[in-house]
Amino acid sequence: MYNRNQSKRPLVIKAVVFLIIVGLPLVTFYLINEYRGAGYNGWSYLATLSEPNFALDSKYHIPIWYACIAIYGISTYILWFTNGLVHNIGAFMVSSIKFLVTLMWFPVFFYWEDIEATFITTVVLWTINGLTIVFYAGVFQFCGLLLIPEQIWVSYLCVWSYFLWSDQD
Repeated sequence: MYNRNQSKRPLVIKAVVFLIIVGLPLVTFYLINEYRGAGYNGWSYLATLSEPNFALDSKYHIPIWYACIAIYGISTYILWFTNGLVHNIGAFMVSSIKFLVTLMWFPVFFYWEDIEATFITTVVLWTINGLTIVFYAGVFQFCGLLLIPEQIWVSYLCVWSYFLWSDQD
């Protein structure tokens, strides 16, 4: 039964937190993507590289990144309301580092055009993503499981960037 004294404030707070946790990473990624396209020729740089035979068509990279970032945001949102920020501070600290390293990957590859640094950044991202999975799963196993597709994607990027780097020597 509906209680008239119930406040709608918790629902509004959850909606705002959802928009921040899920929307902010997606908007940030979108802006980086737009900057990459408008500011310099990232895709033309990629076209100059000799990609490995197993490489996915580059048209799939952006949708995969968007899906991974959205799932990451949803997982973080669920974790936020599992026990609150204070009880999950370790998971959120690792998660913040993961987000920053993810954002760093794009300028390293597309702006600096440094394959070796891209490989190193990807390995760091793979490691941080693994730690994030462990921390999230420690709080709520489902949240950790949601991050496994991103770990698979970053594993692919590790192998892909290694082959790009080893082929450039």
